[in-house]
Amino acid sequence: MPVLNLVGPAQYPLECAGVFAFALSGALLAVGKDFDFFGTVILAGAAGLGGGLFRDLVLGVRPVAFTDVGFYAASAAAALIVFFWTDIRSYDRAWAVFDAAALGLASTTGTIKSLGHGLEPAPAIALGICTAAGGGCLSSLLAHEVPAVLRWDRDLYVLPAFVGAGAVAALYSAHLLSVSSAIGAAFLAFVLRMLSMRYKWRTPRSRSWRRLAAYPAAHQGRRHAAKPRPTAGTVATPARLMPRDGTTLLRPENGGHIPMPEDTMRIRMPGAPLSPPQ
Repeated sequence: MPVLNLVGPAQYPLECAGVFAFALSGALLAVGKDFDFFGTVILAGAAGLGGGLFRDLVLGVRPVAFTDVGFYAASAAAALIVFFWTDIRSYDRAWAVFDAAALGLASTTGTIKSLGHGLEPAPAIALGICTAAGGGCLSSLLAHEVPAVLRWDRDLYVLPAFVGAGAVAALYSAHLLSVSSAIGAAFLAFVLRMLSMRYKWRTPRSRSWRRLAAYPAAHQGRRHAAKPRPTAGTVATPARLMPRDGTTLLRPENGGHIPMPEDTMRIRMPGAPLSPPQ
């Protein structure tokens, strides 16, 4: 059986459902930002259609988002529901389950389509992940937010997509890819996503941020009353933490000279000047 024919007649309604689920997240973001009706429709369309659009452009085929009105209808329906339904957020749990199912579906179908157009397993996995996460990234950027898939403090998203896409690629390489095995791969991604939301699983932060977070909070509260005692491996000053390996972690303090967001730090590598950039 050709790879592109695996899903069969169920592919179209399933993809429309996936577009609707992703579009809901974009519409909810737009309403949360107090966008108008057209802004809500645009963000819903970006979230629902962005991943598939990017995949098709990379594959060099006509994007399905431009060839069938059903996909537009699905994203527009999501925008209308969110914009006019005042109690939409009371069903957050149901939307989260719907979004997790769409994640599993998009990661597997995106990988299957990429394999069917001649891509090797590794780039097919990458496009499968982009199909699942690309729309959310696009809508977040339009709303001037850091995409949730890039933040360590959000539930796992890219990892479940990677697991689903990787499972499809592995089955394809072993000549075991079938309708039932593809459904199993999508279900695996869905379960991992749901478990990450249930147990608050996170991807690890960078080593620099973990070391900064380990600095005792009590010392921060007494920085003007008494000189804080440095933790093992660091030398503390009012505006910087200096690990003994020479790396300097600079963070803003009251009266500090480095304006930056509170969740941002500057990293000075060994040998670089301590003075801030002009």
